[in-house]
Amino acid sequence: MSLSRRTNLADLLKQDPSAAQTGAEQAADMRQPIVSGALRAMGLQLEQMSAGANEARELKSKIAAGDHVVSLDPALFDPSFISDRIAIEDDPEFDAFVASIAERGQQIPILARPHPSTPDRYQVAYGHRRLKAAARLAIPVRAIIRPMTDVELVIAQTKENIDRQDLSYIERALLARQLEDRQFERAIVMSALGVDKADLSRLLKLANALPIELIQAIGPARKIGRPRWHQLAELLKTAATRKHAMTIVADRDFGNADTNQRFAILMRSLRQPAPKPTNDQANIVRTKNGELLARIDDAGRHVRLLIDNPEFKTFLLSRLPDLVSEFEQEGSAAAT
Repeated sequence: MSLSRRTNLADLLKQDPSAAQTGAEQAADMRQPIVSGALRAMGLQLEQMSAGANEARELKSKIAAGDHVVSLDPALFDPSFISDRIAIEDDPEFDAFVASIAERGQQIPILARPHPSTPDRYQVAYGHRRLKAAARLAIPVRAIIRPMTDVELVIAQTKENIDRQDLSYIERALLARQLEDRQFERAIVMSALGVDKADLSRLLKLANALPIELIQAIGPARKIGRPRWHQLAELLKTAATRKHAMTIVADRDFGNADTNQRFAILMRSLRQPAPKPTNDQANIVRTKNGELLARIDDAGRHVRLLIDNPEFKTFLLSRLPDLVSEFEQEGSAAAT
């Protein structure tokens, strides 16, 4: 059958019903967009980005509420502006603490606030050891993020440690001095440390009486209480005693001892009578003009003569036979 060019689609469909289905399918196919592999991948990425944004918004809302525990990278946290612990190298107690978290997980979340000056970072109020342990284990740290003022952070930090009896007496004294140096009101310091006015005065007096280098060399000494620390302060009243104390803590045996043993070593050494000073001038031979000729090293049984002047050395050696003879003659005369 021949068709003219004016034959339209309707006429054709009337003649061939099966073509109606084919034409409809073709029209539907023309309306469907062709999705390439690149477009599918882009759509998947957009979905993932949207999910990530939703998670970020959810995390921010939890942080803003301050009532939820979140898991974050330990690298996002900075320590408190107040240090409440004396660091110890090779601390067996901390090693055991890390092993406990590795085995049972972090049971108690840390408390932190959004960093007051650095966006997208946080500042720890308490839980510094838990944060350090998580960093060592390369695991997220569980934290409660809560907006806090400086005063609220300090009170939360000190109360948590003091309530758990984690701070030694000397650490409390150093903490009191730091708060005093930052010009916190006495009432706030007393509230944070849980002490009265008299106790705070004793803490500040001790912290101001001891060199910070000496305290750091000793360490927290958790077994040492208030009376013995104040006894040490009494022993260190003079500049000479402080200088002697610093030579003691520089000794290798002192550094190898644990923190409580270090305190005992220092106290024992300072209580020993100081060696009598030697009169160096009496052991130096000089001319009338003050020129150094020789030094006498009198160690008790043996005496050494150290000659500094070559001419005096020649003179003394030339006179030595006569001196020996004179000595012998005096010995013979004393015998008769």
